[in-house]
Amino acid sequence: MSFTRRNIGRLLLSALVLGPALKPARAADPSQPLVLEDFFTGRTHGEGAFVSDLFGIERRLTVETTGRFDGRTLILTEKIAYADGARETAVWRFDKTGPATYDGQRTDVAGVVPIRVVDGTVRMAYVAAVRGAEGKVQKLRFSDVLVRTGPRTVVNTARVTFLGIPVGRVEITFTKL
Repeated sequence: MSFTRRNIGRLLLSALVLGPALKPARAADPSQPLVLEDFFTGRTHGEGAFVSDLFGIERRLTVETTGRFDGRTLILTEKIAYADGARETAVWRFDKTGPATYDGQRTDVAGVVPIRVVDGTVRMAYVAAVRGAEGKVQKLRFSDVLVRTGPRTVVNTARVTFLGIPVGRVEITFTKL
């Protein structure tokens, strides 16, 4: 993803097309609120994609996670495999700071990410250094919403912006193994 003058113009136009908000793809299951350490301790498998209508990109991916919780901190290792053959590993650290709050950290994410759980829905926003398919690194802002849609399923939907302009979205469905 190269941000030339032509592409900046497309970004501005996309702000009108993509709109200011991205809603979760599915409703949360109110009988089973999402508790990060309950769902992500152990193994999960995720499938999804990054989609940018603006740039005509659909980058499919799978994510295998392994999580361990020590009573205060959830360490979540993500092994990400893209359909184009690229692979990466990311490790999240979620420190539980209250009954419905966490502080999150990941090496490619700037600073500490405040995470809030409201009505069983997890919300977090952060800036990450993302390597595109062509190898160039861009700093993109992600606004994630995670909802539990069933006893073994969580959907993570993220709005992706560059300089405040919507450039795409990510949706990954995680299944507890």
